Amino acid sequence: MDEIDRKLIMALQEDGKKTLQELSELVGRPKTTIATRIKKLETDGVIIGYKAVVNPFALGYRLLSFVLVSVRRGTAPRESKPLQVEVAEKVLTECKGEGGLPYVEEAYVVTGPYDLLFKVWSRDVKQLSNFLVAYLASDPNIQRTETMIVLEIVDDWRRRVMPPATPG
Repeated sequence: MDEIDRKLIMALQEDGKKTLQELSELVGRPKTTIATRIKKLETDGVIIGYKAVVNPFALGYRLLSFVLVSVRRGTAPRESKPLQVEVAEKVLTECKGEGGLPYVEEAYVVTGPYDLLFKVWSRDVKQLSNFLVAYLASDPNIQRTETMIVLEIVDDWRRRVMPPATPG
């Protein structure tokens, strides 16, 4: 990855709708070169997709929470996924903001006293409570949870541009 690729990555993160002409002018290379470089960045998995970035509040989500989850310990066959991953995938599949459950935007397997971390958007405290008390508590693989409700968002990924790491 060279300086041209870095400039392209930064420009596309700032505005994914930039045209090849605009990108060409930005980096001082022909449109065909830019198109080839972008295709290579996509093929190499550097650029993993394009989508509209939406405001969760505008979609009716009023409450952001982070939920830490402790999963029961057990032995799983070596061929299967770790239980933490299975639980996280189940929650992500079932919590798409439909059917009374909130929208789980992100899920991580983490270190420390908990096993999972979920970023959860809900319409209100009642929906969050239903998620915690009725949904998560009914899963026999979940031992305990701890919930942090966000009081104010200082910054989030929707507003940020990730600079490519430079070698060395």
